[in-house]
Amino acid sequence: MGNESLKAATVSIQIDLSAKHQTFEGWGTSLAWWANVLGGWSEARRREIVEKLYSAEVGIGMNIARYNIGGTQDADDPYLDFGKAILSFQNQDGSWDWSRDANQREIVELIRSLADEPIFEAFSNCPPWWMTLAYDPQQPDGAQGATTGGIDGGDNLKPGSEREFARYLVEVVRYFRDEYGLTFRTLAPFNEPVAGWWKHRITKQEGAQIRPEQQQIVIREAAKALREAGLSDTSISASDESFVEMALHTWNAFSPEVKALIPQVNTHTYNDPSYNPESFMKAVTSDGKKLWMSEVGFENGAHPTDDPYSMAGAKRLAQGITRDLKTMRSEAWVYWQAVESNVSTWGLIFAPFEHNESESYSMYKQYYALGNYSKFIRPGSIIVHNDGDKSLAALDPAANRLTIVTYNDNDTESASYAYQLQGLDSVEDAASLQVRLYRTTAEEDLAELQSITLENGSFTATAAPGSVTTYVIDLVTATT
Repeated sequence: MGNESLKAATVSIQIDLSAKHQTFEGWGTSLAWWANVLGGWSEARRREIVEKLYSAEVGIGMNIARYNIGGTQDADDPYLDFGKAILSFQNQDGSWDWSRDANQREIVELIRSLADEPIFEAFSNCPPWWMTLAYDPQQPDGAQGATTGGIDGGDNLKPGSEREFARYLVEVVRYFRDEYGLTFRTLAPFNEPVAGWWKHRITKQEGAQIRPEQQQIVIREAAKALREAGLSDTSISASDESFVEMALHTWNAFSPEVKALIPQVNTHTYNDPSYNPESFMKAVTSDGKKLWMSEVGFENGAHPTDDPYSMAGAKRLAQGITRDLKTMRSEAWVYWQAVESNVSTWGLIFAPFEHNESESYSMYKQYYALGNYSKFIRPGSIIVHNDGDKSLAALDPAANRLTIVTYNDNDTESASYAYQLQGLDSVEDAASLQVRLYRTTAEEDLAELQSITLENGSFTATAAPGSVTTYVIDLVTATT
């Protein structure tokens, strides 16, 4: 396994292929706001970026994209950071301008052409500006910053506008289906609606506090509008709260009638890593709902450093994936900004949004670490039980393949693991199976290492300090 330092005592990990949990739908990213900028890059360059994200052959194989339905009036709104002004398709007078948001739509079309069976979700960060409580029609600049949040962080959907807001979202979904042939599988009307940090002319991005009582009105109206528009292939997802504990509180606040209108529950996982999401998972799954981790992001060290060798964000990403899929049993895992500018280090890819005529970009280690999971745990895989704290295991029934991903977040000490596979009865000659290895460290980017032979259903491997390692086993006999 190489020259790893400081050998540790070997820890046994049991992988039980017969103990099956959720079927996994895939990996993805939100398109706000990077698609609004990179969609204006040259055709070759934007295709290159999308391939790195969505191609299963040359990229990391994402298949989920969250399209942002905007609400802002002016692309040059001074209270929104560069690229974050996503324009409303509808005007205050009721007219529509479907030429808007061309850049984000360019990226959507590329994803459609490159991803394997892509899943699209439409989501809103804020209602259109004239429906917000922050909008002041008495002032000539009253629409500026109206979509950044409520006054003093208060509510930002005008009471009585719930129906209009819901119908605006549904009309966008209908137009995309009828004009572009694109069906959004789900419509998410809210984004972190009870977080409390959406503050008028302060937040620098679209956001709106909408509390559970008002959320329920919007959900009822959106469900009705979807039915009336004949959009039977689009359903509602909610509520995309910031923390799992917020998501549980909001879900418990909904009436049974409203819960029945929501087949998919979305949550973000920016919560304290020590928080146990099991109670939320049980509440959602006991109600028969699909559960998505629809947004999270991780900084790669201190801003504005764009260190291509730092594993800080990659290790946190691996911790998050393992917790979200193994403990919360999420059926999808969606990153926030796949491409980030020099306002933060959250991206998988670093690309300056402004003054970047050369369209330059570089890769963070988060990109390769996500690839350790997404390139091998493919849509349709089933998460199976394993008792390792830092390991995730998934069985792909279509490919008859087992994938194990283990991270080591210790920067100085290696970790030795003995993996014991249970439930291999159908394999005629387990002794002849090979384990393929792929590793990301500060020096390696999804590097393929020397394979290991599976002996009597087990193998031992060492996780290097500060690493994410993938083990792939094709569960077929060597002689077939």
